Amino acid sequence: MPCQDYQIKIFQLDGIGQYTAQQHVNKMNDNFELHKIDEEDLQMRLFSQTLAGDVKKWFKGLPAGHIVGFPVFHRLFINRWETKKNPLQILSEYENIRRDPNESVQDYCTRFNSIYNAIPANIKPPPDLELIKFPDGFDADMSYQLRERNPPTLEQIQSDAISVESNLLAKRARMRNERRVTIKEEPSTLDVKIDTLAKSLEKLVDRLEIMERKPQWDNQQKGPQIRNPNFRKNPNTGMPREGPPDQ
Repeated sequence: MPCQDYQIKIFQLDGIGQYTAQQHVNKMNDNFELHKIDEEDLQMRLFSQTLAGDVKKWFKGLPAGHIVGFPVFHRLFINRWETKKNPLQILSEYENIRRDPNESVQDYCTRFNSIYNAIPANIKPPPDLELIKFPDGFDADMSYQLRERNPPTLEQIQSDAISVESNLLAKRARMRNERRVTIKEEPSTLDVKIDTLAKSLEKLVDRLEIMERKPQWDNQQKGPQIRNPNFRKNPNTGMPREGPPDQ
């Protein structure tokens, strides 16, 4: 094997959950091609190590010499563990297939091909419609990018999907970094409101001080009180006067 920890990287199938037998076969074939494992006996040994639970018990219960080649192994495995579905149910699943939020592009391609290949030939959409259907499983940006490339085959568009996703992820990361820099450079809305409030308070204090000083300033401008010049004292205040007192 090309790496020592290959057992950690291979997928296990125990017959429980949504991971189907056909998906497992397709994934293991992709791994064989990726690591250039062409020897059939090694492929069979590796494939048997991916079986767990009831599937592994079934494998160990096969008679000796029952498996004469890897294609036979695949056929026995699929016939026993692939879920049999109504053809119309498979077609409906194909029409509504979408990429899951945490699903990689490769896993989606494997699932898409598995469902399409499971459709009976008499109701299976032609390859041209399959090529149009594939981008619908992605988000709007990725779907648009794939259609813009206009690949001629399904294999090509599935290969392009990996590079398109890498470009979109890099672009989104760059936009997030630019947005963070812009936010740091521009003052926050709260700071602007605080500055405005502080300036308003300063103006209010100045007005109050002016209002307090204004009465004092008015009194200073008036000066000492001026008596009526027409007023004069009684010239006879010092002399006694006959008759009743002057009211």
